[in-house]
Amino acid sequence: MPSGSVPAQRGRATPAPLPPSVARVAARTRLSAELLAAILTVDGRTRATLDDMERADALADVMMTRRRERVSRHHPEGPVAAGHDDGALRWSA
Repeated sequence: MPSGSVPAQRGRATPAPLPPSVARVAARTRLSAELLAAILTVDGRTRATLDDMERADALADVMMTRRRERVSRHHPEGPVAAGHDDGALRWSA
């Protein structure tokens, strides 16, 4: 085995997917970090202020909300399977 390589671990199960609420927070945190890095790059700075961090968080929040709204508009409630109609009206786009 070459020096510095790590052997593959066998028998390890892949981790379960994150619950949706945790996944949303993780995605928002990653987006906020990317936005903060972009703000610093555009301004030519290497250090962030509290205002920079708050702005990146606010931008990430707005972008995630817009993304959720866009996805919900393009993925309306799916069709009801035959025999499982509860009598409710279903609209499709």
